[in-house]
Amino acid sequence: MATITRLGLLRHLRAEPNQYILHYSAGKLTRQGAGLAYWFMPMSASVALLPVEDAEATTLLHERTADMQAVNVQVTVRYRVAKPELAAKRVNFAISTENGSWSEKPLEKLAEFFNQKVQEPARTALSTMTLAEAVKTGAEAVQRAVRGLLIDDHEMHDMGLAVVDVHVIHVSPSSEMEKALQTPARESLQQKADEAIFRRRADAVEKERAIKENELATEIELERRNEELIQRRGANKLEEVTRAAEADKLATEAAIERSNLQADAAASQIKLRAVADAEAKRAIGQAEADSEAARAAAWKDLPSKVLLGLAALEFARKVQSIDHLNFSPNMLSDLLAEFLEGKPSN
Repeated sequence: MATITRLGLLRHLRAEPNQYILHYSAGKLTRQGAGLAYWFMPMSASVALLPVEDAEATTLLHERTADMQAVNVQVTVRYRVAKPELAAKRVNFAISTENGSWSEKPLEKLAEFFNQKVQEPARTALSTMTLAEAVKTGAEAVQRAVRGLLIDDHEMHDMGLAVVDVHVIHVSPSSEMEKALQTPARESLQQKADEAIFRRRADAVEKERAIKENELATEIELERRNEELIQRRGANKLEEVTRAAEADKLATEAAIERSNLQADAAASQIKLRAVADAEAKRAIGQAEADSEAARAAAWKDLPSKVLLGLAALEFARKVQSIDHLNFSPNMLSDLLAEFLEGKPSN
């Protein structure tokens, strides 16, 4: 509504930028425009205010589909006043010069106008569809049908109106039919959910089996490796013992060889020593024999009394002590005679 201020007999009108003013004086259009502000005499003036912003008209339709099922359709038409002069001639947009409010309800009349306009194309579109098709694609079909009709409608052009857009919110059946339509989908979804649960359980069982198999395979592999480790340790121990025995054998053989060498060396030494001793003894014996032979040879030509003296001297060297010494008178007399006479004895 416009803002009207009183000052005596004068009136001052101020409109918003989205409000189009048509001012008539004496039956003639004298002033028009959006967002006007001016003084006027109310006794000779008639003012119409038309909204030029986008407005909406919502209609709820109750129709039937091709299979005689009731459906509800909510259609919203967004429109605007494109030609204010034509619209003011078809619909009463006059305002009171006292308070600036509409004398009638023009927007409700426009809503009723659009209500009547959208019924026929919506009914035509839904009458060719089954309930399931209407619920699934009916909104788009009704929207196309209503928009096509309103855009090409000559009456709207004559009224100075222009359609901005058409929206069909949804096509919905009755609550019972909606539940019936939802049942197959619900059952299908429930079945899919059950199948998903079964698959999940089967996958869980399969994964558990795979895990068990992996654990068993791991245990088998560990046991195999443990067996290989034991065998390797046994082989290493056997090789170690074999090497130790071989080393002991080599050490023993070396010791025996060393003992043999030492024994051979000792035997060789003993043999050489025995040979040397024997040779020495032989040489000594030979020397003694040669000495005795030389001595005997030397004594061979000596006088008997010299030999007797030497024998006595040698006897004296050998004998440590003489307890008794007996000489016969004949022996003593012969010796003295020979000594005194100086004759050699026979």
